[in-house]
Amino acid sequence: MKQIVSYGAGTNSTAMVIDMVNQGERIDAIVFSDTGGERPETYLHLADFNAWLIARGYPSIETVKGCAKIGDNVIVETLEEECLLRNQLPGIIYGRGSCSDKWKKQPFKRWLKEKGWKNVTQFIGFDAGEPYRAERGDMFDEGYKKRYWLIERGLFRKDCVDIIKAAGIEPPGKSACFFCPSSKKHEILELAKNNPELMRRALAMEQKAYLTSIKGLGRSWSWRELVEYDSAQNDLFETFVGIPCDCWDGA
Repeated sequence: MKQIVSYGAGTNSTAMVIDMVNQGERIDAIVFSDTGGERPETYLHLADFNAWLIARGYPSIETVKGCAKIGDNVIVETLEEECLLRNQLPGIIYGRGSCSDKWKKQPFKRWLKEKGWKNVTQFIGFDAGEPYRAERGDMFDEGYKKRYWLIERGLFRKDCVDIIKAAGIEPPGKSACFFCPSSKKHEILELAKNNPELMRRALAMEQKAYLTSIKGLGRSWSWRELVEYDSAQNDLFETFVGIPCDCWDGA
């Protein structure tokens, strides 16, 4: 049976892989689905973690990508391109679930089909504080077995951070698209401060989208308003209700 890690490049999945390596667990493949819109630090982490894995005789991370057809003959290869050409925001904004089915789950399934692997166990990085996510994931039969390594080992989020630090690896930070509607206020403002080019692209997406009851990337408010009010030191956005993240982690 092939053992495949569904790798999200965040804290949980990184700690899961490290702990599997530490315990001598066999890994046949580590697969990362790239929407094309991850934050720069995530891509840097992938390169660093690959070197760590290879040095220990484990497979390097395989990156897979999705695609979308716009009209009759336009194929786009990133979620950002799809949103811009469709004049829309990421799907989670509209209450249609997360954007990850097309851009994370389906690329993984295509990769698996191309490999021709039938007897497969997929390792998913939900931690011991997230049993509800594992229960929800088990509701769907994907044609392969699922294992929740961190839950099996009783490892919580704090344990994951400790495992990464003990391995001498720089913490990966949050893995998410830079324009993710589930971003928290401080993450949005940090993006505006530390990477104004990415913020410009996020605001361009927001501006180009056809908006009705949706006000912007915050659903009931726009990122542009948040950034402008913050620049004016206005506390209008001191509290707000964010959009829960439901990005695909393999389940």
